[in-house]
Amino acid sequence: MSRVTRAFRITGRLIKFLVGLLIFAVIALIVWRVVSSNNPKEMERLIPNEKLISAYEEKGDELRMFKQDQRSITSSDKNYGYFSITDYAIIPEANQIQTIIRYNNSTLRYTAEDYDLSEVPERDAEVYDVTLLLAIDLTPDNEEDNLGNDESSVKFVRCHGKMTLSDQKNLYNFRQMVFDLDTVEVNLKELIDSNLLLAIYADFYYIDDIDYEKTPYGTLCLYDFKSENMRITLDKKDIKAIENYAE
Repeated sequence: MSRVTRAFRITGRLIKFLVGLLIFAVIALIVWRVVSSNNPKEMERLIPNEKLISAYEEKGDELRMFKQDQRSITSSDKNYGYFSITDYAIIPEANQIQTIIRYNNSTLRYTAEDYDLSEVPERDAEVYDVTLLLAIDLTPDNEEDNLGNDESSVKFVRCHGKMTLSDQKNLYNFRQMVFDLDTVEVNLKELIDSNLLLAIYADFYYIDDIDYEKTPYGTLCLYDFKSENMRITLDKKDIKAIENYAE
């Protein structure tokens, strides 16, 4: 075998090795990003409180919970990829909604740029105000105005929530929140059963720029009256958390 042929073979093997190594690195990076973006384990359960306990005691494993197949990440030009709701549960009998919110470190950097801040906010700081906005039909006999926002046809109710858990995973930051609709004197079950609930939105505002009359920094829809409800069943983690809280 000539030296030239041997050199070509060695070069070919080296190229194949480098290509294989590059492919492996790309796959490993993708897997790492996917695993990193998953909810923290401690958030993979419902957060129990008195309302949820009462509903569970009445309904047991048949407790009605659902979500919809809505867009989970903000996607407009001004907030593309800023905020995500990775999971949520609408629980009519408990008159509450539980959500898991995620944003990555780049969101904090973009916020610093958008608001001309002197430094990027810390990851563990509470940088964003998150509320739920419910659209309620005031004219159920007229379906043509359901998509509007006229005060005579649609009533908007804003609900503030309570953050129950916060965590970080590599590039991502997570917040778990519970929204009790009793605080705004709204009966979620009645609204859904009577088809008066038109939509539920999660609105995001920068903590130092909260003006609910202004367009939110980001918005995600959790519920609309035309979309199909996807049932959520209680799993062992949920039941254990509820039973431990009840004790």
